[in-house]
Amino acid sequence: MIFSPPLDLLLFLSVSTPILGWISYKAKAGIIAKIYPSVGLAAALYLTLLLLGGVMEGGAATIPSGGAFAAHLRIDTLGAAIATVFVSLGLAASIYSASYMKDDRSLPLYFTLLLSMISGMVGVAFAGDLFTLYVFWELMCIPSYILVAFTKGEGDAVEAAFKYLVMSSAGSATALLGISLLYGMAGTLEFSSLGAFFGGSQPSAWIYLATLLLASGFGVKAAIVPLHTWLPDAHSAAPSPISAMLSGVVIEAGIYVLCRLSFTAFIPVQGQVFSVLAILSIITMLVGNISPLMQNDLKRLLAFSSIAHIGYMLAGLAIGTELALTGTFLHVLNHAIMKGAAFLCAGAIIHRIGTRQMGEMGGIARKMPVTAIALSISLLALIGMPPLNGFISELTIVTASLESPYGWLGLAVIMNSILSSAYYLQVIRVILQPIKSERVEGAREAPLAMLVPIVLMAALIVILGLWPDFAMDVMRRSADSLMAMVQVVD
Repeated sequence: MIFSPPLDLLLFLSVSTPILGWISYKAKAGIIAKIYPSVGLAAALYLTLLLLGGVMEGGAATIPSGGAFAAHLRIDTLGAAIATVFVSLGLAASIYSASYMKDDRSLPLYFTLLLSMISGMVGVAFAGDLFTLYVFWELMCIPSYILVAFTKGEGDAVEAAFKYLVMSSAGSATALLGISLLYGMAGTLEFSSLGAFFGGSQPSAWIYLATLLLASGFGVKAAIVPLHTWLPDAHSAAPSPISAMLSGVVIEAGIYVLCRLSFTAFIPVQGQVFSVLAILSIITMLVGNISPLMQNDLKRLLAFSSIAHIGYMLAGLAIGTELALTGTFLHVLNHAIMKGAAFLCAGAIIHRIGTRQMGEMGGIARKMPVTAIALSISLLALIGMPPLNGFISELTIVTASLESPYGWLGLAVIMNSILSSAYYLQVIRVILQPIKSERVEGAREAPLAMLVPIVLMAALIVILGLWPDFAMDVMRRSADSLMAMVQVVD
């Protein structure tokens, strides 16, 4: 074993997929290349769930690795829970892609890049130190740049990918400089040791500088305003399953890292950091909810709205209590499902009618009823409508704010949820209205491989809204494991 069972499997899949893809196409058995990644991801999800159950019962597991693949993994409840979210949406995107990308001759390359990106995200979740995290961070980022531009013949996709590459690379370089400063001060990059070291430290100019560099660097990937400008272009131009991954989990990886740092390296300046994050969360919510009001491109509208939900997660982090962090992590899970489902539904509609413009989608519910129902459920959940899952996580954050000095943040979340209904309900109105387009007249329901993940995710939205207790318990334990990092010394 090099790393941990799910991560080992994902890395093996990344390496073996192009080989198997080449063999299957030579043997005229292309179906193998389409189902192999999904079968592997299903196995990885099973292993990740076993790991989550193990750390919830037995505590964090530290896995040192040696040789050429030297790394340090420390898997606690938070890391295992977040990894489960990453792999779950990756599996949904993989199943969906088997149909969505079926005519692309570069399918093995596509799946190789997708699996590499998922491997990087799981490595980020499992990393026990900042160096290991940074290596896996790059493994996550590099394939994502290529995947954004994977749609052939679309110049806007290449332009969006280049913008994403430039901004994300600048963010990574900035974060690396911050990591170097931390090592110079603490002599270690292990999260547990950083928590112990900085837990007894006083603020200094170097700590402020390192905090600024790290928060800015990882804040680019999280699309925190004003570091968000790459997101609408990249998420709307990418193939729809990749849009679902980018909006559903990749930007949340940035939030995850900021949460880790807030309770380790940022401890001496935690109060100031939380105050700044509180202000940025409101700005991020507003930009994310006002911008979609002017959009006619469905995928671009959904991309902008992801920025607003990052603002909700930031609000929970800024409050910083156990309940608030529980709400943040629960919203990471819920947003992955809600926004993932929304992008997959949008992709199915675009796949059938050939346009992203909402003005051309009028009445699509009459031709694609299952897709339209699932899209409506996901959009209502994104508003925070009870009894759906988005309501539970947003309510948790609001409740936490009322029990803290940040009550005004809860009010901001409520007001922004109301504001978001203006554009989400407009999308629902458009798809339910009478047919007005020849494109829609000739449409038919999405293929089964696309509908399976869409229907399952729509069902999860309802289930987690009606019965949230288990997910709440997992995320509460995740919050506890994060806050305990200050006291842990390996």
